[in-house]
Amino acid sequence: MTETKVAIIGRPNVGKSTLFNRLIGRKKAIMHESPGTTRDRNDYEVLWKDKKFIITDTAGWSSDASVFSKDMARQLEMAVRQSEIIVFVVDAKSGIHPLDGQIAQVIRESKKSVILAVNKIDAQKDENKGYEFYQLGFKDLVFISAIHGRSINDLLDMIWSNIKYDRKNKKKKELLKIILVGKPNVGKSSFVNAAAKEERSIVHSIAGTTRDSLNVLVKNNDKEYILTDTAGLHRGNKTKDDMEYLSNLSASYAIDDADIAVLMIDAEQGIGETESKIAGILEKKRKAVIIAVNKWDLIKDNKEEAVGYFTQSIREKLKFMSWAQVIFLSAKTGQRIDRVFSQADIVYEQYKREISQEELSMAIRAAIERKPYISKGKTLKIKNYAQVAARPPTFVFTVNDTELVHFSYERFIENFLRERFGFDGTPITLKFRRG
Repeated sequence: MTETKVAIIGRPNVGKSTLFNRLIGRKKAIMHESPGTTRDRNDYEVLWKDKKFIITDTAGWSSDASVFSKDMARQLEMAVRQSEIIVFVVDAKSGIHPLDGQIAQVIRESKKSVILAVNKIDAQKDENKGYEFYQLGFKDLVFISAIHGRSINDLLDMIWSNIKYDRKNKKKKELLKIILVGKPNVGKSSFVNAAAKEERSIVHSIAGTTRDSLNVLVKNNDKEYILTDTAGLHRGNKTKDDMEYLSNLSASYAIDDADIAVLMIDAEQGIGETESKIAGILEKKRKAVIIAVNKWDLIKDNKEEAVGYFTQSIREKLKFMSWAQVIFLSAKTGQRIDRVFSQADIVYEQYKREISQEELSMAIRAAIERKPYISKGKTLKIKNYAQVAARPPTFVFTVNDTELVHFSYERFIENFLRERFGFDGTPITLKFRRG
């Protein structure tokens, strides 16, 4: 059974993103005083009591004649159409706005279950401000304060009561979370749209169109994934304003939450300092990685030669990520989009892989036999060893002297483990302690 989809809608600045963050329990969507900060729909899986649902934050309705207003409206209409439950957010402090009436009309025509969330009721004395919203004609109404958390549990209970529940599907398998990272305009949003087979993320030629990290539920080969589109990451010294800074911060936080990262590179521009820095972030966070060279349809001649050139360039500039597979694709034409998902499944299995103590013992003994390590007349002795964690695979070695553990020998042990067990697409952490 596909999880119930719950859409949060409303005009700009009524507190939709604040409510979204409150419901998912973290600071996920960008909050800013500029109307229209949230331009795209944003999906996140929520568990309340014994039911799971997908909560969707949407762009606000706007009468502004900006280049994005029609896109926002289309995104909103699509979110309403594809959801089972609608949380319609209004602002008690500003009262009923003409746009609230227009939105209410669209919702009523959709025949969906609707919960009217009257926001910015920060205390009981403010509830008088909310009663006028009954005239919008919805029976399920709750007074909340998204910023202070007031009556959020009541709202969750109302969502819960509107979800049809099948106990046979209680133990639903967790969805693999894949995040797309890369500098502006490499095609991350186009990839999302191609994968979702709809215009899910607003695609525009202006760099930085995607301001927030955007979660989208997609299906590939009958399997569902959470695909995260991020704002383009810039180098720190090129951060121009607070919105760009928030975008970078949001993307970095989203990386923590992801299972696998796809580092996207523009085939025409090649790999540069920005890609190296983003790769450094992924390596520091110990994330499983797939490298995707996008816009491959623009490379017309000598594609085989170009593959060799690109691969060599990536290996030279990202030596610390030699374990990541490179996929050449085109989000525009859909070329090799499916391969990213199939590879993600393989990589994730490696990322969470656990080696038995018996297998590890055989491997380490073979490694020591192949290449014992002697430095300054002393032999490095590995006394004990064990895998202590996964995601990524992490191994602890007890040795006679940690000062004898040279980087080159540490790399030898890592390469030997990869040779023996694979670990394709995932970093490996080796820790040495004296004992």
